[in-house]
Amino acid sequence: MFDLNGNFYKPERGSSAVPDHIMLSFCGDPKTEIAVSWRTSTDVENGYILYRKDGNSDWLKAESAFKTAQTDIDISNYHSVRLCGLEPGTKYFYTVGSNENRSEVFSFETEAENTEKFSFLVIADHQKGSPCHLPDYTVVGDMLRKALKEHPECRFILTAGDNCDNGQNELQWNGMFEGLRGIIESIPYMMTTGNHDNRGFITYFPEPTGKFYLEHADFFDFQFRDAYPQNGPEGYETENYSFDYGNAHFLIMGINAPEKVADWAYEDLQSSSKKWKLGTYHFPIYPVMPEGQNNDGYPWLRKPIEEGRLDILFAGHEHSFARTFPTKGDELFDRPSQGTIHYIAGNGGGNIYHSNCQKVWHSCFFPQEEHLGFYTVVEIDGGRLTATAYLTDGRIVDLFSVDKERDTVYPPALAPVYDRTKMAFKGRMLELSARGLFPEKKGGIWFAPFGVLIQAIGGKVIKEKDSVSAEAYGHRAVFTVGSRFAKTDLGTVEMSAEPYFLDGQLFIPVDESAKMFEMEWYYAERNNFINWNTPSEDRPLCKHPE
Repeated sequence: MFDLNGNFYKPERGSSAVPDHIMLSFCGDPKTEIAVSWRTSTDVENGYILYRKDGNSDWLKAESAFKTAQTDIDISNYHSVRLCGLEPGTKYFYTVGSNENRSEVFSFETEAENTEKFSFLVIADHQKGSPCHLPDYTVVGDMLRKALKEHPECRFILTAGDNCDNGQNELQWNGMFEGLRGIIESIPYMMTTGNHDNRGFITYFPEPTGKFYLEHADFFDFQFRDAYPQNGPEGYETENYSFDYGNAHFLIMGINAPEKVADWAYEDLQSSSKKWKLGTYHFPIYPVMPEGQNNDGYPWLRKPIEEGRLDILFAGHEHSFARTFPTKGDELFDRPSQGTIHYIAGNGGGNIYHSNCQKVWHSCFFPQEEHLGFYTVVEIDGGRLTATAYLTDGRIVDLFSVDKERDTVYPPALAPVYDRTKMAFKGRMLELSARGLFPEKKGGIWFAPFGVLIQAIGGKVIKEKDSVSAEAYGHRAVFTVGSRFAKTDLGTVEMSAEPYFLDGQLFIPVDESAKMFEMEWYYAERNNFINWNTPSEDRPLCKHPE
């Protein structure tokens, strides 16, 4: 950092000659390779690692590569070593640093040959913004220590994004590494980027100002380029990568440039012959937020997710837990072979939201509103995968298994199949507000009581004898019985058919009415419901006039 006279001084938690930010990660074949990265002050250039196999007394030495960065608060060297030629199923000890300053001795274990059974941890959204200038990540650190003590069989930690609160500001990464000290030096830490990892502030002192988001996670990529496999799409390799462990293939997708990620992700999955294909993507495809939407990446990522094909996609962002039925093409199924299970992995930092809800696509849901951390232990044993979700206090939130041989999900949960067409908005069934009202298809055109939909989501609706006026999301329209013409805020719009009355409500063509309000819609044929969606995350609550 610089004082008012332009003189540089080290911030609290700044780099020093003693190595810190020590992290293990997979960079290639976990049976024979591993990456170790760390940070020092710029006066340390001759960094190296000493490592030895358990039972051997002789240390092997490997010089580190380093790169220098001046961040918003510090100037440091970032060191990395990729160890190759290791023996499978073997414990190693290591220490990093220079001749003058070294870390303590840590250990790791390589993957064994022919691994059929293994476990790993999944966490998400453990970012912390407070205290502002010295963020405290002890919640996630304490949670992981407890989890690994109770589940020492876990071979690595997989995150679903938002690893820190502002990824472009080093003081945030300083906080994360401080909170995870004593953990990620001995167990590989495999990160997915989220929107907070893209975020930063132009200045952080005396208070954060100038919040911005990048379309490329620059500082993340700089720090971890040598830590992760560089097998992603060109220009976005560090944010997107894949690796194998045991009989599973892991696809890590960042949130940036989904149009470029999609083809790479599809080809990556298609080229894998592993029994299990698991992925991460920070934004949920099937959200729990009432106002949530999935247009950030799903239009591009649908192909790799559904045709690729992922068994499970782990997500974060919404700070609650939910798990979907197997889904494909927005239809909900019963058997894992029929679709992808989307798993929103709660939040690991006790960062709660106060408004999440179960949607039609969720077979299991938990609104995580207690100030506790959340983690999931995933065990793969041949053709069976079991995921157990915990709160920090030990309570189990969810436990389910996928059995590939039997093609079952346990406990059983059948996706709904409705006898008469129902209505949903952003996955939330209208239920009481639309009781006894069912969209119908006439002459190849879907009709629905659009005024009831707008009323149910909090918009403004005025019902007259022969018409209905609806207003939401900055748009308004008046529909009249027997008239193909609707009067809207954008002018008069001709519809494909005339509205008509049924069961005391005005039924209006679905397609044209949705477009007037910049909505999208689809009909889930297997399940027999229509779902409306909007890319807006505004809440169209009708307020009293001023």
